[in-house]
Amino acid sequence: MSRHAVLGAGGVGLALAAALARGGEDVTLLLRPATLARYGGVVGVQQGLRAGFTVAVPAGTRLTEPADVLWVCVKHPDLPGALTGVAADVGVVVPLLNGTGHLPPLRDRFGDRVVAGAIRIEATRTAVGEVRQDSLFTEIELAGAPEVVVRALAAAGIGCTDGGSEADVLWRKLTLLAPLALATTCAAGPLDAVRADEDLTRLMLACADEACAAGRAEGARLDRGRVLRALTRAPGRTRTSLQRDVERGAPGELDAIAGPVREAGARHGIPTPATDELVRRARHDAGTPLPAGTRE
Repeated sequence: MSRHAVLGAGGVGLALAAALARGGEDVTLLLRPATLARYGGVVGVQQGLRAGFTVAVPAGTRLTEPADVLWVCVKHPDLPGALTGVAADVGVVVPLLNGTGHLPPLRDRFGDRVVAGAIRIEATRTAVGEVRQDSLFTEIELAGAPEVVVRALAAAGIGCTDGGSEADVLWRKLTLLAPLALATTCAAGPLDAVRADEDLTRLMLACADEACAAGRAEGARLDRGRVLRALTRAPGRTRTSLQRDVERGAPGELDAIAGPVREAGARHGIPTPATDELVRRARHDAGTPLPAGTRE
C-alpha cells in the first residue's frame, strides 16, 4: 500500500480518490477550507447503469505528511493557490490537467518528480463528495510510469499506459479535447448540438487539423485521421467540462485548452483561424472580455 494525496475534488479528483481508496490505497483529499467544512468524509460514486459505491476518504486543507504520489486534479487557473496546500515532501507528482501550461510551474516546484499525464474519463461532481461517472472506463496515459503509480492504478482498476514522450501524451489528448470542448461550448450543448450546425461542425474539424499541425510542430507523434474519426464517431451525448463551466458563467479552462494550439501555431507559423473563431465565440457566450483588437 502506498500513500496518495489528491489535490482537487472536482469530478476527476473525486473519481480518482474513490477508486484508489477502494483499491486499498491510503488516500487523502486536499480541499479548500469551505469545501472541507461541507465534506462528510465519504465519497459517493454513481456509475450510470452500473452499481455505484461509497468509500471513506480522509481529507484536509494541507498535506503535512510525506506522500508517495501527489495527483494534481485542479483546474489550471486554480493551480497556484492549490499548491500552497502542499507542505510536505512527495515522491511522484502526476498532473491530470488539460493543456500544457501547467508543466513549467510544477517543474519549478517539484523538478523531475513530475510525470506528465492525461486522463480519459467522463466524471462530474454533483455535490461535495459526490461524483457521477458516465464513462464505462477510466484510462490514464503517462509519459513513463513509476512502479508505485502502476501498482496503485492496477489495484484501483484504472487502466495505465505508457504514452511515450510528454508531447505525445499531452497533445494526443489536446488534439481531441480542444475542438470538442470549444465546439460544444459554442453550441451550448452536447456534441449532437454541434453536429446539427454545419458551420460549427466545419470549425470543429478545422480546429482539429490546426491542433494536429501545431502538436506535430511541437514534436508530438499524432494521427490526424484517428482524431477526426474520434470526433465524428463520439457519442452525441458527449459534453465537456469547459461547456459546463461556461454555462455556469465562468470561462473555466478556455485559455488552458485553446492557448497551446494558438501559441504553438504562432511559434511555428501555422495559422489557426478556426481555433481563433471558436475561442471568439466561446468568450462571447461566456460574457468575458475579448482580447484587445478582436473584432465581433
